[in-house]
Amino acid sequence: MKYQRAKAGFFRYADGKLVIAAARIIKALKESTVFTDPKPSLEEVEVAYADYQRKVVDAAGGGRIYSTAKRESKRRLADVLQELAFYVSVESDGSLAKLHSSGFPVLAKKRKGKSPDTPGLPFLKDGRMSGEVAFGFKPVGRDMLYDYCFASEVDKKGRPIWGELHTTSRSFTDYVAGFTRGDCVYFRVRARNKHGISHWTAPVMLVVR
Repeated sequence: MKYQRAKAGFFRYADGKLVIAAARIIKALKESTVFTDPKPSLEEVEVAYADYQRKVVDAAGGGRIYSTAKRESKRRLADVLQELAFYVSVESDGSLAKLHSSGFPVLAKKRKGKSPDTPGLPFLKDGRMSGEVAFGFKPVGRDMLYDYCFASEVDKKGRPIWGELHTTSRSFTDYVAGFTRGDCVYFRVRARNKHGISHWTAPVMLVVR
């Protein structure tokens, strides 16, 4: 079975390599007739790219403050490119021609393996404002997708009534809003790849502030 998708992991790239790779992706998607509604938008990607490119120049001999700013900017660019890689993979649906036209590096090889392990250390914590929570988990490997969902109600036996299923390719801390202060919110996540789906994590709970 072939496992064909756009590769990400751009935070591990050297600065010069990332600048070139991001520029190639932006150019390819601007000219594409396949990827016409990218998520995130190309405007968002270009803003992150321009900021990172500027920070790379500033950090050259600029000291620790500039290096820290460059690293933060690199993380933002790597994150939006990872989200964009997920969009490209979904739209391509395994087509190598479409994947290569996106400008992304492509993973296209035979894989032998097994269903992924269950993600570790799921967490919920206070968000940046009232009614918002932060969530995340420990990833289980590269080139993995993760399903997650929330619950703000329980049934008569005290079991969470799970809401809409969401899918992501990232495990970094993210945020979701719209909860009511004082409510109990539950969160769970599972991993999946071409070989199968892991067990759900045990639910974690937080009282919304």
